[in-house]
Amino acid sequence: MFGRPIARRLSQRTSTTSRLNHRAWSPSAPSLSRSVQRWQHSGATIANGEGATTMADSAKIKQTPRSIKHASDGESHAAFAPGMMRSPPPNRQTTNLNHWLRRRSRCAGKPGGGWTLRRGVFYVMFGLGFGAVGAYGSWHTLKAQGLGFYSDEESLKRFTPEEANVEARRIEDTINNLPLVAEQRQRSEMVESRPHLKMPGQYRAHSLTGSALAGPGKVPVPAYAWLEKGGKSLVSVVYVGEELCGHPGIVHGGFLATMLDEGLARCCFAALPHNIGVTANLNINYRKPTPAGSYLVLRAETTKVEGRKAWVKGHIESVAAPGETPTVYADATAFNITWHPSLSRKERNQLRGQRGLTIWLTGLSASGKSTIATALEQHLLHLGRTAYRLDGDNVRFGLNKDLGFSEAHRTENIRRISEVAKLFADSSTIAITSFISPYRKDRDVARKLHAASPDASDEPIPFVEVFVHVPLEIAEQRDPKGLYKKARAGEIKEFTGISAPYEEPASPEITIKTHENSVEECVAQIVDWLVDKGYLQLS
Repeated sequence: MFGRPIARRLSQRTSTTSRLNHRAWSPSAPSLSRSVQRWQHSGATIANGEGATTMADSAKIKQTPRSIKHASDGESHAAFAPGMMRSPPPNRQTTNLNHWLRRRSRCAGKPGGGWTLRRGVFYVMFGLGFGAVGAYGSWHTLKAQGLGFYSDEESLKRFTPEEANVEARRIEDTINNLPLVAEQRQRSEMVESRPHLKMPGQYRAHSLTGSALAGPGKVPVPAYAWLEKGGKSLVSVVYVGEELCGHPGIVHGGFLATMLDEGLARCCFAALPHNIGVTANLNINYRKPTPAGSYLVLRAETTKVEGRKAWVKGHIESVAAPGETPTVYADATAFNITWHPSLSRKERNQLRGQRGLTIWLTGLSASGKSTIATALEQHLLHLGRTAYRLDGDNVRFGLNKDLGFSEAHRTENIRRISEVAKLFADSSTIAITSFISPYRKDRDVARKLHAASPDASDEPIPFVEVFVHVPLEIAEQRDPKGLYKKARAGEIKEFTGISAPYEEPASPEITIKTHENSVEECVAQIVDWLVDKGYLQLS
């Protein structure tokens, strides 16, 4: 194969030869570089003007591919860079090498041809597979650790004094031998951690106190902290170096403010929803200058919690010997809130000043449900409360206009009304519904729907079932719309109380009798019950 002449092929495919030469010596053709290397290892030589080019000389050719220019007709296959011997007209060995290189180049360029394409595909697939495994491993680790954050116990193992400098080892030993530390470790209600080491590296790298202010002369070792369960109190110990000064030898007040900001917030996190919050207000009193190069103790206590809000107080003091009173350098009070994209039901009720609930009036047609519901809505609005009434007039002609009066349609009618009433109540509105709702099972579904909540921390929505009781004969006597008369005449099919059943509530919260009491008395009965149960506050 190496003995075939190349002159005829050069004369026939000059442009092709030039293009192949370019591919042979281009840095983007690693397969040809390996081909040259294999040629060298086979002991072959390239003749030049002074004898045979050795394997070392050939290596120079391989290492300087950009120094090669394209050969034109009548010239040698390659012109060498300055400092290297220029090739004479091709002899048999150079012709063999060039011919072999072109053969390898053409083979690599053919679809499915040669080992180069197959090897390339193999490396690509291997790389993709390896990358997928690595990505899954990273994702699985982050997921298992809650987005990569370490636990309290793990944070205690992430700082190794033996790997730190002499100063860090000395400070670490001193902190661990403090009587205060031994005391905190004996308290079963306290959970020990190193807060800054709970953050993964990529987060800590952007932390002011965990990264920028950490290191020799600043905060040589990460602080220790002991948090009382439920976010009631916190104790933290840290050493502050001499490079965090405002005045010479005095710790900068801004650093103390940062310590108080983080420490007081960290204290109340466990008492807040979602265990996280931000500082809304921080008031600091600087009592005495804080000496640099000293051990400091931060103590914090959560004094009050209301929903997403927490009030905390704390101070920074010196490490005192047993029996001595520590020096208080600064004290502070803070107000922290939990940021969340959505308010909880309890928080919304607090902000609107009333509790959302559903008052479900049920009874026969002409029992007085709509009359009582209308009067109740007006009374609540005059009391300054937000209320809204749902009845057949504003539901059957809109939301449920596609439904009839069969048992299945009645059930679907009540289900839709239950969902809408719950939405009103969830918005801290008093929803008042006045529907016959004849089936007990449908009313029970509405009650269970109000009791359910996607957030376990949310209180259930109160569901107040009001049975508007009136004897059937009195309802027929009233018959303001003439429906009973039509039902008796057979003009209305499946009319409740006549041709369809009405299942009275087994244990309603309130029972009112409109045939015995006035509208005002019935409304007062409902309002008094709401006040007694704490659902309504009158001011």
